[in-house]
Amino acid sequence: MTLRERLSGWFTCDTRYSLKCAALILFILSLVGAELYHVLKPDSSAAVVLPCADPAQGCTFSVNGQPAQLHFLGTPSGLHPFIIQLYAPGIKDSYASFTMRGMDMGYNRYRLLTTAPGIWQTRVVLPVCVTGRRDWLLTLTIDGTNYELPFTG
Repeated sequence: MTLRERLSGWFTCDTRYSLKCAALILFILSLVGAELYHVLKPDSSAAVVLPCADPAQGCTFSVNGQPAQLHFLGTPSGLHPFIIQLYAPGIKDSYASFTMRGMDMGYNRYRLLTTAPGIWQTRVVLPVCVTGRRDWLLTLTIDGTNYELPFTG
């Protein structure tokens, strides 16, 4: 098949070919649009910032109108494991992750497991920053709501 024959297929009025091309283009555009929607959509659930001077002493806050309390059992420090304990009766699930403002710390998501009615905990290891920073941000996700706790270790 010559180049002229190949190119002539692009400019002929073959209805089946045109419909196939249109369907393929629409499919690709819908995939791109869906990805752009997920990337660019505004975050409708802003995180609740938890004011807490010392997480090792405990932080009290409210979850769904119920009192809750968060404790660090151990001193938070990079690459040294410690336990996060959450008292929050009536919740269904809880996750913890750690970041630093303006810095990607990799994927580190921990699921808190129930140890007794209303008591959840997990063992975590803080990611280490190569620049030596020690200002972490705990994002605690409880039943789909994010709570942020800035702390140093």
